[in-house]
Amino acid sequence: MSKVLPVASRLLVLVFGLLLMGAPPAAAQNATAKLGVVVSRTGEYEASYGKPFLDSVRLAVDEANASGVGPRIELEIQDDRSTEAGAREAATRIGESGAIVAVGPVLSILALPAGPAFAQAGIASIVSTAGSDLVTNNATTFQTVFRNSDLGESVADYLRHALGGGRAAVVFADNGYGQTIADGFRRGAERLGLQTTYHPFRNAAERDEAVRRIAADPGKPAVVLGALEADAAPIMMGLRRAGVTAPVLGPGVLSDQSFFNLFRDQPEERRAPGHFTRDLFIATPVILDSANAETLAFTERYRARFGPEASVSWLSVQAYDSAQLAIAAIRAAFAGKNATDLRSRRKAAFDYLASLNGPARAVPGLLGPMWFTPERGRSLPIRMGRFGKGGLFESAPIQLVPVSSSAAEEVAAGTLVEIGPGRYARRQQVVYTGIFLNEIARIDVAQSVFSADFYVWVRFARGLAATDADPVQFEFPDMIRGTFASARPASQRDLDDGTTYRLWRVSGDFKNDFDLRRYPADRQKLEIRFFNARAASDRMVYVLDRSAFEGIDAGFGATNAFGGAAAPKAFRNLTQWQPLRVTEVREILVSRSGLGDPGLVGLDRVRELSGFAMLIEVQRDIATTLIKTLLPVGLMTLIMFATLYFPPALAAAKVTVAITAGLSGAVLLSSINSQLGNVGYVIAVEYGFYVFFALCLVCIITALVGEKTRLEGRSTALVDRTGRALFALGFAGTITAACIAFVLWR
Repeated sequence: MSKVLPVASRLLVLVFGLLLMGAPPAAAQNATAKLGVVVSRTGEYEASYGKPFLDSVRLAVDEANASGVGPRIELEIQDDRSTEAGAREAATRIGESGAIVAVGPVLSILALPAGPAFAQAGIASIVSTAGSDLVTNNATTFQTVFRNSDLGESVADYLRHALGGGRAAVVFADNGYGQTIADGFRRGAERLGLQTTYHPFRNAAERDEAVRRIAADPGKPAVVLGALEADAAPIMMGLRRAGVTAPVLGPGVLSDQSFFNLFRDQPEERRAPGHFTRDLFIATPVILDSANAETLAFTERYRARFGPEASVSWLSVQAYDSAQLAIAAIRAAFAGKNATDLRSRRKAAFDYLASLNGPARAVPGLLGPMWFTPERGRSLPIRMGRFGKGGLFESAPIQLVPVSSSAAEEVAAGTLVEIGPGRYARRQQVVYTGIFLNEIARIDVAQSVFSADFYVWVRFARGLAATDADPVQFEFPDMIRGTFASARPASQRDLDDGTTYRLWRVSGDFKNDFDLRRYPADRQKLEIRFFNARAASDRMVYVLDRSAFEGIDAGFGATNAFGGAAAPKAFRNLTQWQPLRVTEVREILVSRSGLGDPGLVGLDRVRELSGFAMLIEVQRDIATTLIKTLLPVGLMTLIMFATLYFPPALAAAKVTVAITAGLSGAVLLSSINSQLGNVGYVIAVEYGFYVFFALCLVCIITALVGEKTRLEGRSTALVDRTGRALFALGFAGTITAACIAFVLWR
C-alpha cells in the first residue's frame, strides 16, 4: 500500500500539471480590454449609418466574449454627432480612454478629421465603410473597404469584361470624392484600352452641360458616375430624357432604396416604373442575395439578435468584419509578453495589423481573407447590383470574382480575365431562380418521403461564354421517384433585360428527414432542393428571383406565407396537416477541403456548391390525430377508473379489465409506431402510453391489495380511496403536462 500511494500521487501531479499547461493563463482569462468605437449616434447619419454599424460591432463583441477566449472585450463608444468636429473630439476621447484599438467612423468626411487624433494617441483605427483614398494617409489607420480609386478601376474591368463595353464617358464631381473615382477608372481604362472622355463639374450648370455633351456623343458610350445622390439623380434623369440607353455604372452610395425613390414622382416613372434606373449598375462590397455561406450565416445571427425585421446591408457586414479584426488585434496584444501597459499594447495591436501583409497571413472574414496592402488598404472585389422590380436591389447577372490561382488553359479560353498585372478574375453567373408549388399530394412519414408537383424556373445572362458552367445542369438530390429533363423545358425565351428564361414542371417523390419527438404536436419541414454539382459557387450562384414574388424579405431572400410561392389548393389533400409557411432560399453545400486541388491553399481551401431550396413548413392537426389514435386510449382509461368503484368482491373483473386495457394499449402503440416508421428515439405520445400502462398497474395493484384486505376481514375503503387518488393524480398530471407542452411547442 505504501508503494501505491507515491505512484498515485505522482500521476495526480502529472495530470494536474498537464491541465495547467493546456489552460489559458488566468490573467488572459480574467482580463478586460476596451475596443473604441467612433460612430454617429446622433445627427443626420445616425439612422442610416450609425445604428447598423454599432449593432454589428456589438454582435461581434458578444460572440467574442461568449467564446470564452480572453480578454473580455468592453466597448468604449463615443458619438461623433455626424459632424467633422464631433468626429475629431470623439477620436480624442477614445485616445484618452483605455481603448487598445478603435473602429470607425463610418464616412470619409468623418474619418479624415478623426485619423490624426488616433495617430497622436498611438492607437490603430480600422475604417470599414469610408472609401476615400486619403484615409490611410493617417499613419495608424487601416482600411478594410476598397478605396474610391480601386472602385473606379474595378468598374472599368466590369465594363470591359462583363458588359463588353469599349467606350465610356466619366461624369464626376470635381472634388476629392469624384476625382478619385475618375482617377481609378482612368487607370483601368488605359490598361484595358477603353476609349474614354472625362467630364468634371463644380456646379449644377456644369453638370447639366456634361450630360448634354454625353448625350450628343455618336459613339453612345457607357456612362460612369463619380457623384453622390444629389447629383447622380439629375444626371440619370437628364441622360434618360435625352434618349441615352447605354449602361450607367455608379458607386455603392446609390444602392439604397432612397435613391430609387428620388424618381418616384417623375411622370416617366409613374408610366413605366424603373424608367430612370434601367441598366444602372452599382458597385458595392457585398450584395446579400448572392453572398457566400458565411455572410448568410451572419445575416441569420444578426436578425436573431436584433429582430427579424432588422435591415442588413453591406455596411453591417463591413462593420462586423472590422470588429472581428480589432478583436483579433487586441487578443494578439494581450498574448505578447512585453505588452504590459496601455501604450505597449496599442503598439502591439498596430504591429499585429501591419503584419497582415499578404494572403498567407490573412485573418478570415465574411467577405474573404483580410490582409493589407503596403498602403494599409485592402484588396476587396466589388459586387455589381441593379434595381429590379419595385426598387429591389439585386445582384447583376454577371459578376467578376478574383481567383487566387490561374490556369493557362482557362486564360486562353477566356474563362479567366485579367484585372491587373498577374491578377485574374472569373465571370460568375448569377441565376435568378424560383419555385412555384402546385401540390403536395401526400406525406408518408413511415417511408420518409413526400410527393410534390411544382414549377421551377431560372433566368440567366444570355450568351455568356462559360462552357464549364451551365445554369440548367442542376439536379434534385432528394428525388427518389420522378424525372427532371433539363434539356426539355416547358417554356423558354429571351427577355429584354439580356437574360434567358427557362421553365420546367417537375413531379416526383422526395426523401425527407422527419423529427417526430413531439408527435402528435410536431411540425415538419419539407425541403425541395437542387444543386449544380458541375460548378462551384465562384462560377455560378442561384439567387431568389425576388421580382417574381410578393411579400419579399428585403435581405437575402425568402417569401412570406405563401407570398405567391404556392397554389391556393396546394395542400388540399393533406387531411392531417396544416400548412404554415412556404419559403425559398439559397442552398449552399460547403466543403472545408481543397478536394485535392493544389491551387487551393490556406483560407481558400473551401469549396461551395450553389443550389436553391423551397422549404415547406407544416403542422400536424392535433385534433384529428387525437381522435383517430388516442380516443380509444382515453375511453379505456375512463373504463379502468370506473372499475375502481366496483364492489370489492369483483376483484377478478377489475384485474381482467386492467390487463385487457394494457394489452389493447400495447397493440395501439405498436400500430402508431408502425405508421411512423423506424424511430430510434422516444416520441411524446409514448410518454402518454407509459403513463397509461402505469395506470393499468395502479388498477391491478389496487384490486389485489383490496382483495387481500377483504379476505382478512378488514375494510377496503382506504385502499380504494388511495387507488382512485393515485389514478386521478396521474391522469390529471398527464393531461396538464401535455397541454403545457403543446402550448409551448405551438
